[in-house]
This record gives sequence, structure tokens and C-alpha cells, in this order.
Amino acid sequence: MNPTQSKPITILLDNNAHRYAQQFAKEQSNPIKGKQVYLNTLTVYSIHTYLKCLNINSNLANSDCWQTGLRAMFNVADITLSNGKLECLWLLPGEETTTIPLEIREDRLGYIVVQLEAELKQIELLGFISGDNIKFDTETINISQLQPLETLFDVIATPKKTPLNQWLNNIFTSDWQPVETILAGRITRSLTTANSTTAITRGKTIAWQINSLEQEIILVIKMMPQSDKTVDLCLQLYPGEGNNNLHAGLSVSILDAANQTCMSAQAKDTDDWMQLEFSCQPKEEFKVEMNLEGVSIVEQFLA
Repeated sequence: MNPTQSKPITILLDNNAHRYAQQFAKEQSNPIKGKQVYLNTLTVYSIHTYLKCLNINSNLANSDCWQTGLRAMFNVADITLSNGKLECLWLLPGEETTTIPLEIREDRLGYIVVQLEAELKQIELLGFISGDNIKFDTETINISQLQPLETLFDVIATPKKTPLNQWLNNIFTSDWQPVETILAGRITRSLTTANSTTAITRGKTIAWQINSLEQEIILVIKMMPQSDKTVDLCLQLYPGEGNNNLHAGLSVSILDAANQTCMSAQAKDTDDWMQLEFSCQPKEEFKVEMNLEGVSIVEQFLA
């Protein structure tokens, strides 16, 4: 191991970790995939526990590996933080190199590597490597490449902004999907910002885990440059899959770069959508804060 690497941190794997791992593994089509999902789940849950002890918010419900279809299709062990996704990679006893699946070599804040114990009663956090150091052709990470875990906190503290101007060049991160995909088969409302051939609309799932229950909504954003000085934006919220109405009390606010609230709205019992319209300048920063039962999720944008 790199001589500058700090001493590994040990985390016990409790019954909840194994319960989720067993549940997710049973869903898989064959034992090999089941083992992969089992170990991925243990690893993710252990990192979630570690971050919770440090009072760092992580969102399992909004992670790809917590979605039935995505964990079945892909080799993912991600955990969603306030500013992006952290990937969790594991090593079996005696191993010094871990493989990076092709599907997780982009759109990651970084990669945290753990060593699994033979009896799966505990794991050791070995270190971290920033996503900036991983390229599309990077296939493996050796433990000699790992940085001390302290470097993880610098990455977590750096806000990740969705660059809306890149949407005009058809550059999107994987979490922002076409509206016809994310809202397929559902009744939607027109985004009332004026039509334009340059307008781009995308949506993503926002999920909370409150009292062990997962709550979801769909955030949709349409952006359209009007001139060199103005960008019009229309934001909509829809209920998550399986729900006809938004959760009563759900609130959404638009905040400027100084964290001042510019506008806000709150859902009532019978609301099946919400909408906010506003304008900003190109390259202006703003935030969308969504709050449900006192738990806030913030998405940051660069117009």
C-alpha cells in the first residue's frame, strides 16, 4: 500500500446491510449476478453508514444501485451525495486491484475503495481516488493509487452544478433524461415558456428516504436562450411513479447565487403538478431547493 495512506477505517456490517443485500441479490437472474449485487450492496450501505457518522447526507433512494432495473442491468455501486455520485468499489481478501466497470467511468465525483472481510462481518475503508483521475479507458485501480480518505471531503465540499448551456450542444449527464422517457405514458402539462427550436427539456428523478420509506418526484426543466443576455426557464414537478398527486407540503424554491429565495411554491393535497417560471442571465448560477417533511434536496445549475 502507498506509504502515505492513512490507516484503514473498519466498519461493521449490521443486519440492515445484509438484509438489503439478500433482498437485492434474490432479484437477480443468476448466482453470479446475485453475488455481484450482494457485495455491491454491502459496500454501498457501509459507506452510507460511514458518511452518516460524519453527518454527511447521502441518499440511498436516489442512487442507481437502489433502483431495481438499474442494478439488474448494470454493475453499479453508487451513492448519491448533495453534489453528485460517489462510486463504491470492493476488494476481496488478498486482492490489490479492483476493476472499474465501463458504465461508471464517467459522471462520478470519485471512487472509494473498501476491503471485504472473508466472513462479511466488516469492511475496511482503504482510500479514495477522484473522478478527475479516472478516464474512459481506465480499467482498474490498484490500492497503491489510492489517496487518503481526507481527500474525499474536499471533493464532497465542492458543489456540482448542472451546466444548462451544455444542453444546447446535446451534452447531458445520465441522470437527466428526455421527458418522453422519464414521463412515458403519463399526463403532463405544457411547459409554458415560449416555443423555440433552441429550447431543450430534460427531467430527472428526485428521491427522499424518510422513515425507511422512499418518496419520489420528477423534476422537469425547460431552458431556452432568448438573447445573449436572457435565458428563460420553466420548472415543473410531477409525482413519482405509482402516485397520482404530489406529496402534500412538498415545497420548491428558486435561490440565487447568494442563497436568497427568489420564488417558491408548495403542493396541496390535490396537486398533481407544480410549475415555476423565471429568467436569468447566461452563466448565472441558481439553485432549486425541494423540501419534503423537513428534508431538503438541492440541485445546483449554471445557466
